[in-house]
Amino acid sequence: GYGTSEIQLGRILPTLKRDQLIVQTKVNPSENSKEFRHKFEQSLRNLKLDYVDLLGVHGINNAETLHHTIRSGGCLEVALKLQAQGKVRFIGFSTHGPTDIIVQAIATNQFDYVNLHWYYINQLNWPAIVAANSHDMGVFIISPSDKGGMLYKPPQKLVELCTPLSPMVFNNLFCLSHPQVHTLS
Repeated sequence: GYGTSEIQLGRILPTLKRDQLIVQTKVNPSENSKEFRHKFEQSLRNLKLDYVDLLGVHGINNAETLHHTIRSGGCLEVALKLQAQGKVRFIGFSTHGPTDIIVQAIATNQFDYVNLHWYYINQLNWPAIVAANSHDMGVFIISPSDKGGMLYKPPQKLVELCTPLSPMVFNNLFCLSHPQVHTLS
């Protein structure tokens, strides 16, 4: 879903020390769990790796995608089989959905981590972060410098308000100052 990025990474990843990398790939949930597995296997081939550290079910944004993921015979079942085969270390999900859907996915207690949006200018998903922590899940904030306000090209007023920090540094420090947040992209 991100162009040729995995193919490009596949050119260099095999040359690096695998034990020093944390590699995540994401696969969209599907009604057809065989399609989910096929897309994952294609990602492994593109990356030229034997396994990924993190497999994110990409886009649990509504009740329907959550259902496709967690139902019997669904994508999560496939992901768990891949994990048992050593092709995946940890299973998580990414989301652009409403907080209540994120909390429902977390409440299944089936995931190791969540990729979600939460920044200084948008703190609506804080209840999901609290829920993830109560389930001992990793919390990975998606695109804080882009979705958090395109902070790589801030307006002058924002630059002035954040001085002596840049808006990007301010937002990243805000996110990481909360111990419930474990990493950012």
